[in-house]
Amino acid sequence: MLPSQALTGMARPAPLTEQRVTRKENVRFGYCIGALNFLVKEEVLSEVLRTPAIYPIPNVPAALCGYVNRQGALIPVWDVREIIDCKVVDDTEADAQPTSIFRKNDERSVLILGRDDSRVGVTIDGLPRTLRNIETSSRLPMLPAPLVGHVQDALFADGALWLTLDHESFFSAQALTAA
Repeated sequence: MLPSQALTGMARPAPLTEQRVTRKENVRFGYCIGALNFLVKEEVLSEVLRTPAIYPIPNVPAALCGYVNRQGALIPVWDVREIIDCKVVDDTEADAQPTSIFRKNDERSVLILGRDDSRVGVTIDGLPRTLRNIETSSRLPMLPAPLVGHVQDALFADGALWLTLDHESFFSAQALTAA
């Protein structure tokens, strides 16, 4: 068969706006930062970079890891662990010193949230998870102080509590305090 014959015999795909095509279940994406689980807000563009090169910035707070270069755009990368001071004590040592419960920066992935100039990167543990069968919580749990006012709601999925973080307001507030 000639290529021209094969192309003329193909059926046209259904348009994306067709009325009879419906989503059967609500699917959200969640990411973990230490012991906290967060959801990517609905309609927020997100992208995962596996162990990217993060270029540090001198004389900034430790929570601002640096920048990643994504298609020529410099995107700030934040470490939420530093902002909420996520540390634990190792009980196996007699003189227990606070140690980080997280992996080294070079082993972390970066989740980029947003579009264009408002993009921001967040170091995350592992890859985001696909969550289905999501149930809404009736109230917010007790939150670390830096997250108060930036968590929109709490949801249950896959046997865990997931928080919807308004990343735009959260990182805008962090940028103001860092300045």
